[in-house]
Amino acid sequence: MSELAPYIVLGLVSGSLYGLAGIGLVLTYRTSGVFNFGHGAIAAAATYSFYSLHVNHGWSWPLAALVTVGLFGVVGGLVLDRLTMRFAGLPQIISVALTVGVFLGVTGFLFVQYGATQRLFPQFLPQKSYEISGVLVTQAQLISAGIALAAAIGLYVFMRTTRFGISMRAVVDNPTLISLSGDRPSRIRYVSWMIGSSFAAVSGILLAPTLGLDAALLTFLVVQAFGACAIGGFSSLPLTFAGGLVVGVASSVSTKYFNSAPWSGLPSSMPFVILIIALLVIPARKLPQQKLSFQQLASAPKRYSRNTNLAVIAVAAALLIALPQFVGSYLPVWINALTYAVLFSSLALLVWLSGQISLCQLSFAALGATTMAHLVGRDVPWLLALLIAGLASVPVGALIAIPAIRLSGIYLALVTLGFGILMQSVVFQSELMFGRDPTISSPRPDWAFLDGSNDKELYYLYLAIAAVAFGITYAVSRGRLGRVLRAMAQAPTMLNTHGLSTPVTRLIVFCLSAFIASIAGAMMVTQYGSVSGTTFPPINSLLLLTVLVLCGTSVLISPILAALLLAVLPGYVNELTQDKQSLMFGLLAMGAALVLARRPQLVSWFGSAARETEHRAARSPVRDRAQVPRPAREPARELTGSRS
Repeated sequence: MSELAPYIVLGLVSGSLYGLAGIGLVLTYRTSGVFNFGHGAIAAAATYSFYSLHVNHGWSWPLAALVTVGLFGVVGGLVLDRLTMRFAGLPQIISVALTVGVFLGVTGFLFVQYGATQRLFPQFLPQKSYEISGVLVTQAQLISAGIALAAAIGLYVFMRTTRFGISMRAVVDNPTLISLSGDRPSRIRYVSWMIGSSFAAVSGILLAPTLGLDAALLTFLVVQAFGACAIGGFSSLPLTFAGGLVVGVASSVSTKYFNSAPWSGLPSSMPFVILIIALLVIPARKLPQQKLSFQQLASAPKRYSRNTNLAVIAVAAALLIALPQFVGSYLPVWINALTYAVLFSSLALLVWLSGQISLCQLSFAALGATTMAHLVGRDVPWLLALLIAGLASVPVGALIAIPAIRLSGIYLALVTLGFGILMQSVVFQSELMFGRDPTISSPRPDWAFLDGSNDKELYYLYLAIAAVAFGITYAVSRGRLGRVLRAMAQAPTMLNTHGLSTPVTRLIVFCLSAFIASIAGAMMVTQYGSVSGTTFPPINSLLLLTVLVLCGTSVLISPILAALLLAVLPGYVNELTQDKQSLMFGLLAMGAALVLARRPQLVSWFGSAARETEHRAARSPVRDRAQVPRPAREPARELTGSRS
């Protein structure tokens, strides 16, 4: 036990900060209905601000901390409140896109402004140490844990004893009654965002001295608070803080036992392992649920005449076939665009047809890329290797479908994000994928009638593969399975009452999506020649979802536009680096989310069921609303952990 004592002490210190960040996240989620995926980005931005004031400008650390926390609490809370104030009752994909936009925009700005190089962050708290039961504990550790504990207890007492705190607990269940009692729900939400942003800022500042100044690292370390939120059931503040301690200790202790490949990445992924386990164990009915929105985002294909469809297909085919004659040296950019179009089509199947939010598509692509490289390296025929690479992800898609059977919305998004991070940290290092080699390579096909080393011939091969992938997507969206998926997205209970199996339907769509994404990964490794684990970072799955949402709800047109934005535009604009892309798409996502919050019908600008449903509701609101299943009444739960 004495051997574990140092790890436990370190875990309790970091865990208290995770718990503090998690409390702020749960507080804003329960009072606003918006889960802030940009919570870690706020912590990173506050840390850079503190560093600039304290180190670059020579301010004393108490003054720099006071100004930073106050700035991000008051101003940051006000901005987030204004961004999310109209999101109540709207589909969660809009709020996810907004907060992911905050994440991308802030991290992109930090990378553009300060660069990606990690900097040393000087320890500003006193370093005098004490020996407690044979373990050296520094004053900095005691102060950090004490600040976190005092803030958590102070918030708990505030919400239990003050009138405003009681109103904050009550606004979770019925904001209308709060308005009738004389309080303003808008003010309560603003105070919640202010507290949540302040807690994120404090966590980032106190974690930075042991980690260094790195935007990506700081962002994901505070994201580890997601595991604490899951232990607290996304509702209880005391349990969330305790969950942070559990996450911190588990991560610290695991470094003692898992320090060799391929398990060396497990300690950093431990919070996401806890997140996945907690969401699989906690009954879905006990998790806070967003109220159903009358507008749905499931895309319904517009019915055009057969001649119109044939004309559009013929024109598009002619343009794509003739493209290599006009683009010259930019042909590899368009080959890459075909690959991304296939990848986006796999995501559109989930998001726009079945209403599921997935943040692990790049993990499927990585599995397809490595499988393709291993098979081609063993002289398996290229087309057969491509097919097997796609099928290799089907069991993994079925595995992801298990939590999708009982979870949806942000909870499924969190599970898939955790799965992607776990894949990168552990599975990528196994011999089944990248192993010990930093890169893995695959040659281009060389047939009697096709020379893959010729970009023009490879383009036509990829065009044929993309045509097959979009043909599958089109057939699914226009067929019976597409109707079943849209029904599942809008009213899964009604689907079950008609004798159709929702679990089987989710299993099918996840397996099909994984298959197509894996094909895209195989296309990537063939075009690039070699790839590594850094080619498929989980953070880019957030970027994929954001770009897709920006491009509308069509399962066919949206992936094409998304590929043009993410692959073609940077190819022609050399100054548009990946960091600038993150900043640009983050700002676009925040702007688009604001527009959609005010005019939700615009989300269906490519033609979806939302507009038709809205028109029917206007003609007969009583009849149509009766057809929309009402959510089960959620038992009243207090943020402080007890039941009213």
